[in-house]
Amino acid sequence: MRVPLALRARMLAGKYLPFLKLGPPTDRSVAFRLRPVRNSAIEWECGEEGEALLKVPYRKDKLGRALSFLVHLPEAKAVQLDEVGTFVWQLCDGEHTLEAIVKEMSGKYKMNRREAEMSVTTFLQMLSERRFVGFYERGGKQR
Repeated sequence: MRVPLALRARMLAGKYLPFLKLGPPTDRSVAFRLRPVRNSAIEWECGEEGEALLKVPYRKDKLGRALSFLVHLPEAKAVQLDEVGTFVWQLCDGEHTLEAIVKEMSGKYKMNRREAEMSVTTFLQMLSERRFVGFYERGGKQR
């Protein structure tokens, strides 16, 4: 999924100049209709304990090749998720909305809605900043 250059510029400016408030829209009703989807370049597998191990590949462009020439880099970086993170990661398939993920998490882990909402949104925001997941609306708009 490619994010348009204009949107990336607005998000980058909003990240480093927060007083401009140029980030993505924060309307709650819009946010809970979004569907998180995993980055297809990331390979993952579940271990015996039910925890996911993500294998994030390093850059393969000119800069990445130059850095790997200077410093020996492995093919991918490993990221270990805990049980709750794995549960949310498995639901980031593009079929479940953010609202559905919050409901399933609150039901499975016996959390109230507010706790589950804060946990899921914080975790997905972190994954989005690292480009592990992306978001889209049902009509096909990417965020």
